[in-house]
Amino acid sequence: MSKPFYITTPIYYVNDRPHIGHTYTTVLADVIARFHRMRGEEVYFLTGTDEHGQKVEKAAAARGITPKQLADEVVANYTELWKAMGMTHFRFIRTTDEDHRAQVQRLFKRLLDKGDIYKGTYKGLYSVSDEAYVTETQAKELQAQGLAHQLVELEEETYFFRLSAYQDRLLKHFEEHPEFVQPEFRFNEVKRFVEGGLEDLSISRTTITWGIPVPGEEKHVIYVWFDALLNYLTGCPPSCWPPDLQLVGKDILRFHAVYWPAFLMAAGMFQPTTILAHGWWLMGEDKMSKSKGNVVRPDTLLRFGNDALRFYFMRDMQVGHDRGFSFEGFMDRLNADLANGLGNLASRTLSMIQRYRGGVVPVPSVMDELDQQVASQLLEVFPEYLEKARANDFHAALDALWAHLRALDGYIVKAEPWKLAKDPANDAKLDAVLANLYRALRATALLVAPVMPELAQTLWESLGHGTKVAERTFHGFALDGPAIGPIGDPKPLFQRIDKEKEMSDLETAAAVPAESKPNLDVPEIRETVDADTFFKVDLRVGRVLEAERVPKSDKLIKMKVDIGLEQRTIVGGIGKAYEPADLLNRLVVVVANLAPRKLMGIESHGMLLAASDNASKPYLVAPPSDAQPGFLVK
Repeated sequence: MSKPFYITTPIYYVNDRPHIGHTYTTVLADVIARFHRMRGEEVYFLTGTDEHGQKVEKAAAARGITPKQLADEVVANYTELWKAMGMTHFRFIRTTDEDHRAQVQRLFKRLLDKGDIYKGTYKGLYSVSDEAYVTETQAKELQAQGLAHQLVELEEETYFFRLSAYQDRLLKHFEEHPEFVQPEFRFNEVKRFVEGGLEDLSISRTTITWGIPVPGEEKHVIYVWFDALLNYLTGCPPSCWPPDLQLVGKDILRFHAVYWPAFLMAAGMFQPTTILAHGWWLMGEDKMSKSKGNVVRPDTLLRFGNDALRFYFMRDMQVGHDRGFSFEGFMDRLNADLANGLGNLASRTLSMIQRYRGGVVPVPSVMDELDQQVASQLLEVFPEYLEKARANDFHAALDALWAHLRALDGYIVKAEPWKLAKDPANDAKLDAVLANLYRALRATALLVAPVMPELAQTLWESLGHGTKVAERTFHGFALDGPAIGPIGDPKPLFQRIDKEKEMSDLETAAAVPAESKPNLDVPEIRETVDADTFFKVDLRVGRVLEAERVPKSDKLIKMKVDIGLEQRTIVGGIGKAYEPADLLNRLVVVVANLAPRKLMGIESHGMLLAASDNASKPYLVAPPSDAQPGFLVK
């Protein structure tokens, strides 16, 4: 018995809510998973979230919550969205799952004992956005992209993975398996990167605490990419290994096509797979980015229905290439292909079968040249669609199918069935026309079921079927077989979008009143002070080393804080907003030259800087995670 088809998405980082980039990848995976099920295969589909690392720690600190609280909050957005969209994954894995933590530590220790991981010191440039040390070549690439501001120079004790030892084996695998990375031009980028020389990879951090600790040395946190990539192993039942297809965005291809196979080679677990790297959805010429304010959220588009968004993604994005997004283009595509195209064709065909044949689909007795040509086109487009879909090219598959649907509109114009119906002498010709149209719609419902499951089912039922189209298989389907029975009442497949109204609604929703004033529950601004007075305040970065509640107080927490020059005891009234455990190893801002004072009998030497609302709820101010105790805040 062959193993199940195993497909994965990247696990999505929990520093933000899902946008259409995340949604596109997951929809593509779901379409491919559904397609393989309709090929008669068992399928295992994995998706999830990446929850560790510096950016999550930093984002949580900025909000005054724990990283796990932030992760739980963001993860809910993903799980609820995927459920609403009917995604068919078997597991939603989180890197905070206990079985994943155990898996990562187990593999780390195995490679450490084997000698593929060793301890050393790293000094070099570090990309905060990618959470990775970068080579000189990569640094130049970032500088060329205007991203050099994201680089900082770090020196720290670290564990290294012997990536350089796997350079030749990786290149040999690339040569022997041209299917390893798709499309080909993305594979060429990976090859050039490895041919340029691989350096050993730093796979632990001591500057952050949010992550999976190195077993036996917990001051080291395992590098987020070593942690994240192993999710595909943790989330996989033994019977499904290895992955057959792994979907990634082009920006994380190197991690998946270089680091990931090297980790598996070291562990003795590597087997051939295929990595499919897709491009980005762009707004204008730019990648969608929260910092640029050009992110499109899926809920904005889901107002038109799940199937509409799924179809647009598959129809408009050629896998591997970038694609510009516009709301106008989105609505134009749906109106042209679903409302005017398939929807109109289905409505006309079913109405004619009802009107001219009482809902009974005729079996043609003769076909003229035009009828034969149309029937032959269906016999050609059906396997062509399946071939392109099998190659994960749903853009080309749908393009071929919709070309056939447009040809059917021309067929109706030439055949003029409304005229044929007026003369019984033309019954045989009318039967051929109606049968051809019915068969094309039946094949279309089957083919598009992975892409538009709800619309396909509606069309399937309108064609007289009482079964689930998604439970049929492509193999052995009789394209020219007779109808199973009378057709049902025609059901609308897609409501035409009033583009002008929808664009107006979008513009209204996006508009910000010019005179609007934020309604914030915060205190008024205090009296003005001169610069000399302000500059007397000495603000320092500190790190909380110990924290405990002050007995008989529900508000006060006693902390030992390292401010670089010395360690201080500081008592803060933050106990209603923070637990002591949440404060350990946290970076804070300390008023270092404040005169000591006693609180509940404890001398407090300093004060933590915090924001607050009118209810005086504290929100601790957090320095960047790469700041060090003792740094002056100014």
